[in-house]
Amino acid sequence: MSAAFVDRPPDRADLARALELTPKYDRPGPRYTSYPPAPHFVDEITGATARDVYRARGRGSPPLSLYAHLPFCESLCTYCGCNVIISRNHTIVERYLAGLAKEIRLAADALSGGPMEVVQFHLGGGTPTYFTPEELERLHGLVTARFTIRPDAEQALEVDPRVTTRAHLETLARLGFRRVSMGIQDFDAEVQHAVNREQTVEETQRLIEDARALGFTSVNVDLMYGLPHQTLDRFKHTLDLVLSRLSPDRVALFGYAHVPWLKAHQRKIEADTLPKANDRLGLFQAGVEAFVGAGAEFVGFDHFAKPSDDMAIARRSGDLHRNFMGFHTSAGSDMVAFGITGIGDVSGVYLQNRHQLTAWERDLEDGVLPVQRGYRRTADDELRGTIIQELTCNGRVTAAQLETAGAPWRTAWANELARLAPMLDDGLLVIDDAGIRVTPLGRLFVRNVCMVFDAHLGKVPPTAKADAPRYSRTV
Repeated sequence: MSAAFVDRPPDRADLARALELTPKYDRPGPRYTSYPPAPHFVDEITGATARDVYRARGRGSPPLSLYAHLPFCESLCTYCGCNVIISRNHTIVERYLAGLAKEIRLAADALSGGPMEVVQFHLGGGTPTYFTPEELERLHGLVTARFTIRPDAEQALEVDPRVTTRAHLETLARLGFRRVSMGIQDFDAEVQHAVNREQTVEETQRLIEDARALGFTSVNVDLMYGLPHQTLDRFKHTLDLVLSRLSPDRVALFGYAHVPWLKAHQRKIEADTLPKANDRLGLFQAGVEAFVGAGAEFVGFDHFAKPSDDMAIARRSGDLHRNFMGFHTSAGSDMVAFGITGIGDVSGVYLQNRHQLTAWERDLEDGVLPVQRGYRRTADDELRGTIIQELTCNGRVTAAQLETAGAPWRTAWANELARLAPMLDDGLLVIDDAGIRVTPLGRLFVRNVCMVFDAHLGKVPPTAKADAPRYSRTV
């Protein structure tokens, strides 16, 4: 029998049950920032594909979300899973801006048959504030020369408080940026030393105060659980500092993904210093209790937001969405990415840029959009992607969303429902005529629930070895 459905965060009773279930459900699995996940992208999608997809956009196409990947950092955090270039020589920025100017021009020319209005502009990295205020203003000008950023567009970026100045924030505020996300991970000194990221509460607090004084309306912080040497008491102290000193509007509480076979620098982290699966759940639950106890809403599977924040409002209304930029509220837009490794999503086609800086530059010099690989989604991909997105973002998928042509949903998804049966018995789900809903306990295992609907899972990606691990563990 399934448990009665209630929409609330997991509590300590749920945690106790989750600890019992961990051996059963702790396995490698995607985080579903896309469906299918990026390992299933194929090399047949090229710059020519991107040009054709862009040119096919017409007047009835949706508005645009733009993402610029700024990959540079001065030092490497050993937990990092991002695509970064470590350099203390800032002259590389001039070279990168020259490439971005070419890419933005090429993309804009191809896209010009459809709407050029931008509803979301995001700078990610790397460390975007590795760029000087003047360089960020130049980048913004490259975009606004070719695209129209709506007055109500969400302009956001990620920053590292260790290298970000008030002058950065002053320039960004003047350009219309109103949301800033600051990396913290953990304030514990031993943890910081182990991951090569030493950062004080004071410098972080000072930057947040500056951001708010300059008109930023949403200040977010990133924390991470599962890092080396983390203990429950130490992490609770970090949580106390975040709430008492920073009071962020949103919190991303990411689980550290230890994937040294994909990120060689993570080999510097000694595996025996990492919390075990049960301890990781305890750290996450401490975050749930701290932020929900302070009045925040539990949004998605690793985000929290104050009730007045757009993200919390979107989850309550069922309008929360997820893409390569994370959770967002800008539904129905085509996403175009600039810079190395950036991933766009236009007209049902994923487009990922080249990973190597020199290859990216070479394509641009040849007048070619620098796409290395991607994926053209099928109707089945779209349906399954919608189900996975609804489960991760809104905790439910309705019977109407499960309907397919030619068969009632329970018949169409009979195989998946059979595989969900053990999860139903374990209290992770409620399945009834309304559809499928994730219980508070199930929110701790939502990736496992989504994996049931993943038709690509278990298939070897075209460029991968059969036995190569691809994903972090779900707990």
